[in-house]
Amino acid sequence: MNERLRFLREKIGISRAAFGQKIGVSGDVINNLERGRVEIKEPILKLICSEFSVNEEWIRNGSGDMFIKTSLSTMEKLKEEFHLDDFTCSFVYEYLKLDEEKRNAVQEFFYNVLNGMDAVNRQESEPESSVHKMTVEEAEAEYIKKISRSVQKEESTALNITPDTRKLSNE
Repeated sequence: MNERLRFLREKIGISRAAFGQKIGVSGDVINNLERGRVEIKEPILKLICSEFSVNEEWIRNGSGDMFIKTSLSTMEKLKEEFHLDDFTCSFVYEYLKLDEEKRNAVQEFFYNVLNGMDAVNRQESEPESSVHKMTVEEAEAEYIKKISRSVQKEESTALNITPDTRKLSNE
């Protein structure tokens, strides 16, 4: 297990100190664990698996894949492959967590914005009367309407009226 710990840390590409900091111990503790001077205790093992998405079976006995697959590790791969900045990566991740109806509303919003941009581009070559230019404000208003309808259907707790808010609305 000690050799696998060292192999893991080297695979991740961080120092003993940085590895230890992630799980709340010093680099010297990691050094002692890697060299077998100290037995890896259960709480440390669980922290390592949790913090670095490590397969517990792999670290204990070498069987299976080194890492477990998580949605965040998938996002990290996408970020690297497509050279996404933090904002874009977070945006995609949050979008994917939406239910289907909200994703459809977001898609429609962006299609409307893009169509508005296409209309501006076409406007240069076509008479103005044949092109309806949707402004960003119009597209945003349409998006907000769709999201509001979706939230009302779900009876979101943020929009539920409690006895306290009923009193306030009646005052």
